[in-house]
Amino acid sequence: MASSFSRAVGRVFLALHRRLLPSDPRIGWIPYLWLFWLIGFFAKWWFVPLEPVELTLALLTVPAFLALYLNAFWHSGRRVFLNIAGILVIALVWTPFNPNAMGFFIYASGLVGRAARPPRAYAWLAGVVMLIAVEWLAFALPIFVLLFGGALSLLIGAVAIHTDELDRQEAALKLSQAEVRRLAAVAERERIGRDLHDLLGHTLSLITIKAELAGKLASRGDSRAEQEIREVERISRGALREIREAVSGLRRTDLDAELANARLACEAGNVSLTIDRRPFDVSPDRQATLALCLREAITNVVRHAAAGRCRASLVREDGRIRLVVEDDGRGGAIREGAGLAGMRERVEEAGGTMTIETARGVTLTVRIPAEKPRRPTSGLPASREAVA
Repeated sequence: MASSFSRAVGRVFLALHRRLLPSDPRIGWIPYLWLFWLIGFFAKWWFVPLEPVELTLALLTVPAFLALYLNAFWHSGRRVFLNIAGILVIALVWTPFNPNAMGFFIYASGLVGRAARPPRAYAWLAGVVMLIAVEWLAFALPIFVLLFGGALSLLIGAVAIHTDELDRQEAALKLSQAEVRRLAAVAERERIGRDLHDLLGHTLSLITIKAELAGKLASRGDSRAEQEIREVERISRGALREIREAVSGLRRTDLDAELANARLACEAGNVSLTIDRRPFDVSPDRQATLALCLREAITNVVRHAAAGRCRASLVREDGRIRLVVEDDGRGGAIREGAGLAGMRERVEEAGGTMTIETARGVTLTVRIPAEKPRRPTSGLPASREAVA
């Protein structure tokens, strides 16, 4: 009962907070903390009897100040000067009757950084301090109004100006970084488009010409039509190979980086991972295949195996690369989903094999040739890649 009541109260306060202040992580709840300066405004009446008229004016002043103060965080630039001016009016009116109202000068100083940038902001801050000095002289106020109020206004105002300027620079930096990433993505898309155009433009034009010629020859019963069709087949297979090589280059993955990601994934899933990585060079296309297998295997261990320990080893032996991922999980019958099926297909396309053993946990073994197998130069295709 108490917990549900506290959650309800928390939701009410959160809804109120969203109405009072913008959802900016740089602002957060800090403006509420600065409201402790209002204690000084009411401290006078702890020692002096409070007159009804004075109480009424004080109760009217506080809501007006809160409206000006909190509204300032929704704006920036010249618009904030209106909020600062309203707070200064409150400070100038109240300080002769209640010296502790000098706290309103401090609030005005803290908002100067939102209204202007250095050095203009420092000029406005100096103006606020001068107002304190003028009022101190004009109404013969206690010396602490000048020393305490002026010093705190200067200190807090300077810190606020510096902090607001840092926030502006950080926002500008993030904006420029986002623009750089956008331009880089546009440039990369344009580069890919040019590469594909250079790769396919001539080839597709040649295929079209060859196909038209074969059609004309076939319509006349010319035996050369079959030769042209074979040429079309040869050219298209070459184009398909070049496209796959280009795409594999775009998707190239660093195997050692994938091993590091595997360690992070296992740590997040409370799985102890041991890695046995023998030092040897792996070609980029083999790295892409092995990284895909490692990623899928580790994902299955973390999500489905209910394992406490896992071991991944990568060795090269007899011209082949062997990747083994084994865990001490529940094992049992495994139904190959899209992930394992895609892994098996990629391994077979690379000329390798993939086995899964579930006697004790799950042991996945992938073996692929260390070097890319040679492609057939004539006759029927000898691999699934050629068929595709």
